[in-house]
Amino acid sequence: MATNRWYTVVIGLGIAVIPIHNLWFTNLFTNSKGETLFFLPAFGWLLLIMGTGMFILNKWFQVKESGFGPLSVIIPMAIIILSMGISGLLNADSLKDKVSPLFMGVSLFGVYLMARVIGQSLFRALVPFVILGAVLSLILGILHPGVPASENPGLITNYCACAGFIIIGALVNQGKWQWVLCIVALVGVLFIGALESVFIVGVLAIAIMWRRDYDRRFLITASVVFGLVTVWALLGFLWPLFTGNDNVSVLAAILTGKSSISYDTLTDVSSGRWLPIVNAMKDIQIFGHGYSLGTASGGIVHNVPLIIVHQIGPIAGVAWLFLTVYLAIKTRWHYAWIGLLAMCVFDHYIWTQLTPYWWAMAGASLVATKSDLIFRR
Repeated sequence: MATNRWYTVVIGLGIAVIPIHNLWFTNLFTNSKGETLFFLPAFGWLLLIMGTGMFILNKWFQVKESGFGPLSVIIPMAIIILSMGISGLLNADSLKDKVSPLFMGVSLFGVYLMARVIGQSLFRALVPFVILGAVLSLILGILHPGVPASENPGLITNYCACAGFIIIGALVNQGKWQWVLCIVALVGVLFIGALESVFIVGVLAIAIMWRRDYDRRFLITASVVFGLVTVWALLGFLWPLFTGNDNVSVLAAILTGKSSISYDTLTDVSSGRWLPIVNAMKDIQIFGHGYSLGTASGGIVHNVPLIIVHQIGPIAGVAWLFLTVYLAIKTRWHYAWIGLLAMCVFDHYIWTQLTPYWWAMAGASLVATKSDLIFRR
């Protein structure tokens, strides 16, 4: 809608820059005392929350006309929001920390309502950032061949989150030229060197084959990616690019019988992620141990349903997983939700750095009417 254009630009920009926590950029705005004067994710949150609040207040008739959605969506969302609020009340010390999780849950529900009205155009602001992230990854990959982005970070310092951000940006922007954006995204993701991205792309490739979504454009896309992979492999840069943490070599040793399965080997295979999962699951509380917005340290649980169980409880974890699978089946955004589910298996950023994406995607996908086929029209 033309009347929503400026809201779309402002809120879309907020969604686009929220995940961009780049240490180099942040350090540009850090004074001699170590104080950060400008933090891009905080600015993005400001645009998102203020923009969404103003949209709902000024466009309430559109929100009301669009509706809140089916009960099969509203009930799981209500469970998640209430669990966030109760977890804050039970686990936080100060009054501010006790009420902020509930406030965040209500704000994210507002993002969902807003996205039901604005729809897919909300994500158009992601396109230039997807291109920028892919180009930066390509340049750094060429300048430092065989070195994963964990050592030479590009757009987002968390290189796995950067790969997920680029893939999501390509999947939610359906249209005539989406297949070209997918080529750009795949090239960029290739040079990031994140093993998780290989899993995500593999899952999406299976979905494409299952849906028979291929034609001449698919062959062009596959040829470009396969050609780059082949060249990089022949030059000897592909293997070190994806094996910087020794995950693959340890896994190969287990599969060939050269090493036994133990806590140590599982820790090596999972890059230290196994032990936090085990520890978290040993101490499950009905309303979790407290919601923590945007926490993205290496020691947290790297699986979205499990981190939800740990932070706000198992009921919310089940509600989140149910609703995500429901949206993957019932909406027309099959690729976007399948890709998001794949991202949640080995990492946490959908619940932390990319928190509003799930809510915005839920709203936009529920009102989408066009097929999300990328190649076959």
